[in-house]
Amino acid sequence: MTSTDLIAPGPPAWPGCALGAWAAAWSAGRCGPDDVTDTLGDFADRHVVDGDGLPPDLTEHSRLGLLALVRRGRRLGVRLPTAGDPQGLPPGPATAAALDAGEILLIDDDVDDITLGLVPTLVGDVCHWGVYRYEHPVDMTTAESLAQLEYDLREAIRETADIIGGLGGSDLRVRPAALRATLATLTARHQVDLPPHDDARATRVIDSAARVEAIVTMAGAHVPTFGVTAGHVETGDVGLRRLATLARNARAAAVNRVICEHLPTGL
Repeated sequence: MTSTDLIAPGPPAWPGCALGAWAAAWSAGRCGPDDVTDTLGDFADRHVVDGDGLPPDLTEHSRLGLLALVRRGRRLGVRLPTAGDPQGLPPGPATAAALDAGEILLIDDDVDDITLGLVPTLVGDVCHWGVYRYEHPVDMTTAESLAQLEYDLREAIRETADIIGGLGGSDLRVRPAALRATLATLTARHQVDLPPHDDARATRVIDSAARVEAIVTMAGAHVPTFGVTAGHVETGDVGLRRLATLARNARAAAVNRVICEHLPTGL
């Protein structure tokens, strides 16, 4: 395996997180609509909005349609669910799509008084935004402490080195300089470009979550060459999944903190 095998090509991850944060800042007057559409341009050249939950009065199915959708929301919130961790989302088509994509932007529609789910899927240079309608309002509150998550992430960054060592990290066939370059590439991809905000801790958590997820990706890619025994591999895999979950939960909490700063009723 070479370092280039670990570099995830393509655009940044987490378009739903970016859209939620920038849409909230736009609603609060901290940025303009062009800033939101420019942010969307970082992910894909074209954006297509469709789905069974599409409001009937929404006739624009491009970036302008996205702006119209998020502008309807009196509250916004992101969830980054994975199999076994739906993050409080009720079962149904919206949650199933969110689990496949790993991300959903929730919109409390102020016009129709329902909760919409906006799920992004990148296909080539097009980002498809599936619009889903929840039958009942979805609770957007969160009890997670950003201070505790920041502490946990600091511990996680130290723990990743131990996990790699336990999996036989000395057998790496990639030069340290190449690994550092790959780590930087993956970390940048998992970053979320936040709008102007006043919570420095949210920025630190986003940065740390990106680094942890990048390390997890690298370690996971090396698992087949790491294991001294099957037990080592299994133990390491469980640890990596736990760290990945921590990173995703922390990222969601930090983005929601920024959304709440701009939309005080947002969570």
